[in-house]
Amino acid sequence: MLAFYAVVLLIVATIVANTVYPYFPVIPKAFYQIFAGAILSLVPMYHHFVLEPEMFMLIIIAPLMFYDGQNANGQELRRNVGSIISMAIILAVLTVIGMGYLSHAVLTGIPLALAFALAAIVTPTDAVAVSSITSNMAVPERVMGMLERESLFNDASGLVAFNLALAAFTTGQFSVGDGVKHFFVVFLGGLLIGVILGIAAVMVRLFLVQSGKDSSSVIVPYDLIMPFLIYLAAEHLELSGILAVVAAGLIYSASSNQLRLSSTQLQLVSRSTWGIFTNILNGFVFVLLGVSLPTVWVNIQRDDTKSLPSFLVLAVILYLVMLVLRYLWIRLDWALIHSEKKERPLNALIGALSGVHGTITLAMAFSLPLTLNGASFPFRNTMIFVAAVVIILSLLVPTIVLPFILPKKTVAVDPASVAQERKALVAYATERLVQENPDDPAAAQSVIETLNSQATGARPDRKKIRVLLNQATQIEVKSVQKLADDGVISNGFANRYVRMLVIKSQMSHQNPFQNLSLWFRFVGHRVTFMFSRKWRRGKRIAKQRQRLQEIPHAPEQEQQQEQRIQQENKQLKRRPRRDPRADQRQRENFLRIEEDIYTNIIKFLTDISTVDNQAEVNTVRNYYNARHRRFVTNKSTDYQNELFIQAFQYEYTYIQQQRTAGIITTELADELYQQVSTDQMLYTQEIAGAD
Repeated sequence: MLAFYAVVLLIVATIVANTVYPYFPVIPKAFYQIFAGAILSLVPMYHHFVLEPEMFMLIIIAPLMFYDGQNANGQELRRNVGSIISMAIILAVLTVIGMGYLSHAVLTGIPLALAFALAAIVTPTDAVAVSSITSNMAVPERVMGMLERESLFNDASGLVAFNLALAAFTTGQFSVGDGVKHFFVVFLGGLLIGVILGIAAVMVRLFLVQSGKDSSSVIVPYDLIMPFLIYLAAEHLELSGILAVVAAGLIYSASSNQLRLSSTQLQLVSRSTWGIFTNILNGFVFVLLGVSLPTVWVNIQRDDTKSLPSFLVLAVILYLVMLVLRYLWIRLDWALIHSEKKERPLNALIGALSGVHGTITLAMAFSLPLTLNGASFPFRNTMIFVAAVVIILSLLVPTIVLPFILPKKTVAVDPASVAQERKALVAYATERLVQENPDDPAAAQSVIETLNSQATGARPDRKKIRVLLNQATQIEVKSVQKLADDGVISNGFANRYVRMLVIKSQMSHQNPFQNLSLWFRFVGHRVTFMFSRKWRRGKRIAKQRQRLQEIPHAPEQEQQQEQRIQQENKQLKRRPRRDPRADQRQRENFLRIEEDIYTNIIKFLTDISTVDNQAEVNTVRNYYNARHRRFVTNKSTDYQNELFIQAFQYEYTYIQQQRTAGIITTELADELYQQVSTDQMLYTQEIAGAD
């Protein structure tokens, strides 16, 4: 149970970091996640928290690599095979060899095999981390494509080299020829088994779809479990599980046309599920880094405090040498991205700085064995610490430098313009619905209430809402007064309704203490009135008894007077019976008032509604819709569905009119078309699911 709580808190920390990030997007999301993990490390259960290395690779890395493979462009990969081999294999292997000897030279106490393992850990790059840093910058297309392709395959190169180095350290035996042979067997074997299992997985998925078993409860879990099964199968055969899931993901990508045979709803659910799942996993890794760093720091200080500066120096040297090596490799066009000669210096600098290390680097560091021959694995904390510093440097340096090199990304469609036009088209559809459906305003308003949720997520202004509510209250009072003047309801009932309305209005608009005081005064008045009525009746009975005693009466008169007193005593003790007919008349009066008020207020809100005050008008409209539904039960679901379809058609009409008139650009119109069509598709799927 403790492990469950630990994992849940890590996920919560990831969510919190992702929530804070949009407020200050200048800082990469990874730093928020690391910081959240560092705060979480203060919790006692994380003081010695260790995640099993095998589970880390299986649960986190396998699905992430499978997802990357799914989203890769097969045609781009085929066109750039040379660039992939150059960056992901040749450069990766040379980096491991060079960094291995360099690490051994700086830290003479570390065995050469472990120095190579450390070099393999810090070699892989992370395109997701690069995207988070450069989200607002215009990275050259050739460079970004190279980074994405490189990160897809150099992870496997680093992992194979890492496993070879660990095997050499644990067994004490290593042969260059056998090592190269083993490298290619594991590398190519992982690709082959991934292709075979990927084809089998796609065939089974197609069979499920074609046989009608394509519900999201079947296909989505099937897709989610595939990377775990493929990874375990490849590792069982002592091949590269990472390359196997990448290859299987590429098969999924290549079979995308066949996989589109599934329903639109299934595709949306699957895409959303994978997006959320991988986003949480990516953040989970950096939160785990923040959680683990304090423990690693304490362990290093306890083991060898004097060597701490040398560990920091080694991390800085490794980062700088890799930076220079990447720059020269791209500058000399050995990366085979075929950029123009005049563009090579800038592309080389961007490509070198964008060699960010992230998820895979950290995953390999954490996958170091915990023990060796019954003792703690040597230099484990040191290697994790060096890898963590390299990761932080690779995130920090481009965050600072790239904004001075790269221009800001220009978007084809301004998000603010999209939001403004979104409000306008919903306002247009709302107005048309009211005009075309005067006979059933409640059904139209129910549709309008849902449509307004499309328009804006902005918080309404409370002062404007208060003004609108005051105006609406005045309309209510006028409506009730007109009903009384026309003789529809009695003056007494109208007065009671208005008094209740004024009290409600005061309680809605004053501060909480005034509301509480007003409420106590109102309740006190009712309680006092109830008891005073009993007191007055008791006082009248006492006077009658006193008069009987003071003035002599005939026996018959005294008997009649006593009967009247007894009858009043019974009425005093007995609660008055409710008259069902009076209750029915009262309810009918309320319904008359409610219908009239609702119609007048909705007309008022529709008349004053603009794009600028839409949020406030929607808030007041939703309040009166909710109140009206308590009085009137609307069962015309089919009619509402027709109104929804009609509303979507009005929105399409608005976009077409604006584009034809040249008021909005074609790009903005396409974006609005896409949003409306998505809303319509989701609503249609919801209707189908309800049926």
